[in-house]
Amino acid sequence: MANTYRALTPAAVGAFDEGVFERDFTAAEEKDWLESGLIELVPRTYRVLSANYAVPQGQTFEAAMLKENEAALIAGGHIERVDSKQTPNKRG
Repeated sequence: MANTYRALTPAAVGAFDEGVFERDFTAAEEKDWLESGLIELVPRTYRVLSANYAVPQGQTFEAAMLKENEAALIAGGHIERVDSKQTPNKRG
């Protein structure tokens, strides 16, 4: 599942895109790019599906989650993504 990022340097803009972009990195690639400081995760909106989560069931919240963490919470039925009105760039 693709995640949403923002390039923070001219080099990252050249490699990806200016502004917000979507990319389906592996968990290791995502970790490397984030630790490099060239990109950052962009928060997205989630809805809570279970009563066993930090936010009350049925409510929405904003978070910037690592791909691996988000996938585990979605697979476990705890959260779901809420469609965003923002359309990220899909270059690359």
